[in-house]
Amino acid sequence: MLFYCEIELGENERLHDVLFPDWASLRFHFGSTGDGEIRAGSRLESCRFSVTGPRSQEVRFSMATAREWGFGLTPLGWATFLGVPADRYANVLVDGDADPVFAHFKPLHDALAAEDSPGDQLDRLTAFVAAMPRRPVVHEDLILAICEALANPEVRSATDLVARVRAHPRMVERVCRAAFGFPPKLLLRRQRFLRSIEQFTLEPKRKWIGAIDSAYHDQAQFVRDFRAFMGMTPRQYAKLDKPVTGPLMRERARHARLALR
Repeated sequence: MLFYCEIELGENERLHDVLFPDWASLRFHFGSTGDGEIRAGSRLESCRFSVTGPRSQEVRFSMATAREWGFGLTPLGWATFLGVPADRYANVLVDGDADPVFAHFKPLHDALAAEDSPGDQLDRLTAFVAAMPRRPVVHEDLILAICEALANPEVRSATDLVARVRAHPRMVERVCRAAFGFPPKLLLRRQRFLRSIEQFTLEPKRKWIGAIDSAYHDQAQFVRDFRAFMGMTPRQYAKLDKPVTGPLMRERARHARLALR
């Protein structure tokens, strides 16, 4: 997913928001730098190019008046552009200017710095990424098959996943850790959790009881997962202001629904 936002606040004001668990993402900050913290202990301050590794925990962040471009890296994108094990960066925040793994993305900051139209900036961003060298990915077909299986609500266990992708369990485990950042069981737990959040985002009037994914046995199991992935209860999350992630999550959920049609 590609995203762009402009934040306008009063002098010395900052907004606060929380990112849900997701794939890795790269963000380029203009006007003010981004600050963030993940529960596992990773923290970034005054960073103009921030990288968030694949996550099974929330990220709390704050921004002042700023403009920001960013995009997510799917597991195949991670393997294609970075070529390092994703689990090395799981639940980690990184200064992209300081880590050599992300050095070939650094010129994007300068490419997007000009204050022309967002459309012109988007053209430069897409042209830059299109021109980047691609690494050959040995298990590309398996990565794509795992992505498809994770998106299927009927795939509820690691055994189901292995059967769906028709690969040896140890191979699936290795590829999941290397390209996705986590073992299959955790990826499936995260996926059913995200489906629940997406449903709640689209239809908040149904409340959480109407948004819980069918893969959950009961509400108590969902609440345990919510605490594990977000560090808070569903009720606490619902009460939070989400000035950035609210619109982002609604758009993500809308696209997910369109993909199912």
